[in-house]
Amino acid sequence: RSRGGQVVYEDQSRYLVGLQRPGSAESWSGEVTGRPSLFPLAIVNVLTADKTVLVFDKSFHKLWQATLTYNVSGGYRGSDAEGTLYGLGPCVERKDTLYVIDAGVLTAFDLATGNARWRLPSVGITGLFFDDQGMIYLNTSTASPETLKYPNQIDITRKDSSLVMKIAPATGKVLWTANAGGLVNYVSGKFIYAVYAYHADNDDESEQYTEDSIAGRESVLKIKRLNPKNGHVMWEHQEERAPLDLQFDQNTIRLVFRKEVEVLRFLAL
Repeated sequence: RSRGGQVVYEDQSRYLVGLQRPGSAESWSGEVTGRPSLFPLAIVNVLTADKTVLVFDKSFHKLWQATLTYNVSGGYRGSDAEGTLYGLGPCVERKDTLYVIDAGVLTAFDLATGNARWRLPSVGITGLFFDDQGMIYLNTSTASPETLKYPNQIDITRKDSSLVMKIAPATGKVLWTANAGGLVNYVSGKFIYAVYAYHADNDDESEQYTEDSIAGRESVLKIKRLNPKNGHVMWEHQEERAPLDLQFDQNTIRLVFRKEVEVLRFLAL
């Protein structure tokens, strides 16, 4: 890193945190190591700081605390699957379980006691979805734990790619793994879609020469419907352009481009 000029920032500062609901006398204060983040969920509130997870009820009475393998991964991605692009996280409440995503592990905690029911090692998790039966669809990657140990090391032989896993919520067992060339974007009943989109900067007509135009990279959109039983691709739709926005509704797909709106509909099987 000293030769390449890149650095990895680690915040080991001590923070004094105070939690209180507006209009309520109930509060909590304490000290944590690492930058804190608060995730208000349906039943509990979760405070994270590096590898530490603290869980409170809605009156900010501390219920339990746990230590993770790595730092909590990413910021707030939302508690509504319809409002997030590639899944819920890093803290997800589902029935009596709290799922927490860190940089290299998905952990399922008993919501009441904080006991870890199972842990699934996986590097590069971007979020998770649930289907109608409660099965988990995890967006992750093929990266190894070595990438966390040396995050700025350049290895031209390494070819990490996106990965989708279907997981049994009770045991954490991986039911299938699919290298679909994209991440799951929508799960509803029998409809599971994986999406890969790349918006090349040479789409901007005001720019004559760009990094993408010099490298010969073009915009592309790939939508694949996955079979929920085995993860196999049922069909694929591809376009040589990337949308500004896309939305799914069962067998209907709405694509918003710069100067056009396109609606796709297929026979549901």
